[in-house]
Amino acid sequence: MSATQAEDLWRGTSDARSAIQARATTTPAQRLAWLEESLLLAQASGALARDRARRQRQADEWARSAD
Repeated sequence: MSATQAEDLWRGTSDARSAIQARATTTPAQRLAWLEESLLLAQASGALARDRARRQRQADEWARSAD
């Protein structure tokens, strides 16, 4: 598969060459704004709470196995 064909498979995703190039030209302030928006979305969707619960379960399992 040629590089062009491989890139075509990724068109429309955040890993497409144009998206990568666009992210590379952003300023630190723009990157922070994007990060804040992403975190707010994760919080609103419940993803942060689910991940926090997953991490707590993992920590509890480690603590039990250490006993």
